[in-house]
Amino acid sequence: MLKVRHFIEPVGKMPISRRRTQKWKRVSRAVRSLHTRPGFLLWRAHHIAISIFGDECRDLSTTPSQHAVLSVVKEVRGIDQMEVSRLAGLDRFTTALVVSNLIKRGLMQREQRADDRRCYGLAISAAGLRLLNRVRRGADRARARLISPFTASEQRTLTLLLKRLVITLNEDARAPLDEAALPGSARPVQRGTGNKSR
Repeated sequence: MLKVRHFIEPVGKMPISRRRTQKWKRVSRAVRSLHTRPGFLLWRAHHIAISIFGDECRDLSTTPSQHAVLSVVKEVRGIDQMEVSRLAGLDRFTTALVVSNLIKRGLMQREQRADDRRCYGLAISAAGLRLLNRVRRGADRARARLISPFTASEQRTLTLLLKRLVITLNEDARAPLDEAALPGSARPVQRGTGNKSR
């Protein structure tokens, strides 16, 4: 006698394939929602930028934060740590860690200020200058990769819009930039300009 098997789903149970499909739909809806939020997109773009920089500069053992601090100290010899924080856009804790790391590696040094022997400023070393020159090439490649999805016109527009955002909302940042460090500022960056003006 031919036996016929009836495959009946138990109540409350669902085939694995259907469960996976429904789960994927929920995940897809969540991701689509995130991709409508400028904050999430900027956060994601930041992570991509950091990854690209790390890839292009992987042989130099440096980070974007270290690169920013070295660049500031190179331009303003004798600057103190708090001023570096204000000009590089880093919070004080991160700045302290970065400065300590760079000094340990011999890329930067502390020196007494000529105008106040009680205070110490920061100066880039010869090794730091060499590293900056080497990093510049990798940083240029990273910048080109980061904006490569856009046409030349779109690249200019993107940069202008981002500048407007960081200038307009600067005071909302956890570590606001000093006015002299804002894009398009007419005021030169000088030692001693780290105080926040309101």
